[in-house]
Amino acid sequence: MSTSILQSILQKSKDNKEIIAIWQYNSDKGSLVGYITEINEEYIGFRHYTRFGKPDGIIFIKVENIKNVDFNDDYIKVMECLIQYSDIIDKPSNFAIHLNQSENWQFSAILQLYNNQDQMASFEINGNEFFTGFVKDLSDQDFILNCVAKNGEDLGTSLFKIEDVTEVRVNDIDDRRRLLLYNWRKATL
Repeated sequence: MSTSILQSILQKSKDNKEIIAIWQYNSDKGSLVGYITEINEEYIGFRHYTRFGKPDGIIFIKVENIKNVDFNDDYIKVMECLIQYSDIIDKPSNFAIHLNQSENWQFSAILQLYNNQDQMASFEINGNEFFTGFVKDLSDQDFILNCVAKNGEDLGTSLFKIEDVTEVRVNDIDDRRRLLLYNWRKATL
């Protein structure tokens, strides 16, 4: 009888510190991403990483609780990038928005971002949904945002009314993660 494919994948992860994602039965937390540190017939030791590429301890998992394993897909490549460049995420840029005391604070913030088009920001629209990206164009009433997905994918451009902006976030850790992945996808790291 040959070794199971699962055992081969787990052993390869251990031998090469190859990043994999493990999904478990009866878990609604999503997958765990990392590599195998120890393995026997019943348990594995798993070096876990956060979604920001930071080491998050060793988790011991029963092999029989593994539902499936993802490897060599886009998300694994994203996580490999985050692990390699996780220190970049820790460093916010020096960019800061300076707001005036007028009712037109949204325009002031968006104008500063338009003048710094390499600065990513997140915009809450009408108090319920966030869009993240780079301000590419601006008028007195509206602006164009080159939107970026959570794993750095370029989503194209969208137009928003300035009056609909209810919050602006700059330099938060999620945006730094997106920017890192956007630059990686554009091969500018």
